[in-house]
Amino acid sequence: MIKVASGPLLWFMNRMKFHGWTSLWGDIYFVSGFEQDAGLVRHERKHLEQMQTDGKLIYMVKYLYWNVRYGYLMNPYEIEARAEQFKA
Repeated sequence: MIKVASGPLLWFMNRMKFHGWTSLWGDIYFVSGFEQDAGLVRHERKHLEQMQTDGKLIYMVKYLYWNVRYGYLMNPYEIEARAEQFKA
């Protein structure tokens, strides 16, 4: 489930300044060194939970729509995931 990114995915993550990324197939990828970041792991696991709750297709449609409407930082899925990430 947790993997270190490589190849084109690593290039994409670096380009987007992502340290973690959740795939639709249930794997979570991290830039090397970030896979031990407990908060980031919680953030990415929250995205898996969101996908399971809404279903993958609905999740992707809502995620993309909210990114266009509100922007990445104000995307409700990202707000929820960040809340999980920074829990004490």
